[in-house]
Amino acid sequence: MAGESSGLGALACYESSSEEEGPSPSKSLQQQHTSTGTKLSRSKQQHQQEDKDVVTLQNCKRKLDNDDEQSLSFGKETKRTCTKDLEKRPQLPSVPADILQMFSDKRANEGRKENPEEHGGRIRSFPHVAGNWATHVYVSFEPDADFTDGVKHLLGCLETEVQLQQVEEYHISLSRTVPLTFHWIQPFIDSLRDTLRHTERFFCTFHGAKLYTNDEKTRSFLGLEVTGGHDHLLQLVQGVDSCLEEFRLQKYYKNPSFHMTVGWCVGDVHEGTQQFNQKLQASLSEAQEEFPSLGGFLVQEVKCKSGNRFFSFPLR
Repeated sequence: MAGESSGLGALACYESSSEEEGPSPSKSLQQQHTSTGTKLSRSKQQHQQEDKDVVTLQNCKRKLDNDDEQSLSFGKETKRTCTKDLEKRPQLPSVPADILQMFSDKRANEGRKENPEEHGGRIRSFPHVAGNWATHVYVSFEPDADFTDGVKHLLGCLETEVQLQQVEEYHISLSRTVPLTFHWIQPFIDSLRDTLRHTERFFCTFHGAKLYTNDEKTRSFLGLEVTGGHDHLLQLVQGVDSCLEEFRLQKYYKNPSFHMTVGWCVGDVHEGTQQFNQKLQASLSEAQEEFPSLGGFLVQEVKCKSGNRFFSFPLR
């Protein structure tokens, strides 16, 4: 018994020392299997996560594609709606041709230089400004052959003293030539028409002739002086002045010497000598006797010229 006891003790001691020295082969295999299983589990989880990420990316791409299609569809629908709204919107009136052409050649107007040789040596009373139109109010007169022949005869009598060219149009001024902005032309014309609507016709007669110069002393004129009808012309000037003042434009002369210009020349050739004036009056008297139309005419209408546009105001 004692032998068995010592043998069992030795075996127990051996087993105990074996456990202390390291794990048994069975436990080591179990631990290795467990570790391998854990790695496989982790690898499976990674694959599953990667699959989830791929699915998520695919879903995001699909959603973006759907959003793009919806945006395009919405844009097309919006465009169709806007087009329908524009078609339903009432058409605005077209811009008048006068406004469209107002500055159609703006650069040419701004850079244009006046060439006096193109106008018989005449020079502007004021510089050209784009958008401003030279405007003039006057009594119009349509001469007959007798009148024009009489003027030609009168100018011929003065050839030795002064060389004058016969005018192409005859009129009696009721205003200076003033610059009027384009968009004020029609309002100015309306104001003139309202002012002159009750004016009646009257006769103008000429008695005497005189040489005149413009304010700049750049041109000289031969005019037939008005005697009969002077007061009627003065009333017309007062009405025209009221319209000019309304648009802040320069009024006519305070004490106007009404006359009809029949000849002109460049420069100041005013002849103030008594000898010249006597010859001028004698020549006019002679011409009036031979050409009765030089005696006067019936005033039937007032006109206004603004740029290349003409407006007529018939008298009652």
